[in-house]
Amino acid sequence: MNHPDFWLSASLACNFLLVLLSAASCLFLIRRLDQIVRARATAEQRLIQLAFDLRRLEQRIAHLDLRPTAGSAEAPAPTVLKHTEAAPSLIAVPDLSYQGEAEGDDADNLAQKHGDVWALVEAGRDPTEIAEATGRPIGQVELIVGLYRQYLATRNVGDHARAT
Repeated sequence: MNHPDFWLSASLACNFLLVLLSAASCLFLIRRLDQIVRARATAEQRLIQLAFDLRRLEQRIAHLDLRPTAGSAEAPAPTVLKHTEAAPSLIAVPDLSYQGEAEGDDADNLAQKHGDVWALVEAGRDPTEIAEATGRPIGQVELIVGLYRQYLATRNVGDHARAT
């Protein structure tokens, strides 16, 4: 048992096992960290979506609060929707500038369909990142971003008109 080769091989085997165990521990920790990062990204995405939904609901509530009641004497005259003849288009772009009775219908439908993209735009992401995150084509994302900016512009104009 006092043979030096035995003790040398035993110590090498122990060192090898320690290295193997530490490598396995590192791999486990890396895998766990990756799971945590993915869960955080998913939770962040869900939080952005919930914030967007909350904002949309608050806008709808504010819109309902501003509508006059049926028996109110302050009821405004109905607004006439003006249509202009245009060449047929491959993509139907809703007119978000109309401020009549069905004011939010197109915008609400867009918000429901593209809320994930709108939430990422609000978070400050650029269209390339949004396309990668949502799996949509970059052209579609750019169109949705344009519609969102048009929606915000018409909301700001409508809010200013109500305030004056």
